[in-house]
Amino acid sequence: MIRKILKITVLTLASLIVALLVYGGIQYPKTKGLNHFTAERIVHAHVDEVWDIISDVGNYHEVTAAGIDKVRILEGNGLGMKRECADPAGNSWEEVCTLWEPGVQFKFRVNTEREDYRFPFKSLSGLWRVDSIAPTSTRISLDFAYEFENPFLSGFFISAGSKQAEEDMKILLDNWQQLAEGNTIN
Repeated sequence: MIRKILKITVLTLASLIVALLVYGGIQYPKTKGLNHFTAERIVHAHVDEVWDIISDVGNYHEVTAAGIDKVRILEGNGLGMKRECADPAGNSWEEVCTLWEPGVQFKFRVNTEREDYRFPFKSLSGLWRVDSIAPTSTRISLDFAYEFENPFLSGFFISAGSKQAEEDMKILLDNWQQLAEGNTIN
């Protein structure tokens, strides 16, 4: 009798796990492979002024949302630069600059292979770009490319994290806009 109860319990748990994994894969099809989160903002400032603000990568923690508490340049400048970022809980990650076109764009790739990397991403990179659309108007574009380590469970991260990412990008773009347009950050 006990054996039968254990067998039913194991089968029930296995069925629930399979259902959960299938639900995650069906409900959140964006979770498979490389995904992108993008944001942009038009600010009323010359492209050179905006570039100077967004390319100050050592002080990123001063303008971004609460998720990044510290930034430290480990080595280099521009292409090949390495920086370490940390969240308020002290979790840190290392990034390397893989593209640096002064006055135009730069890209950082997170070292997700680092032994102490604690986040659910298989890969993560961010591209920051400025485009002049008029003498005193500039478009700031952000494109974060990411792939989850586990595509089945990543649906839960997408549903919880998308809203937070939108809020964080709004704060960052608001701060950059205020600086570019000659205001102080609130």
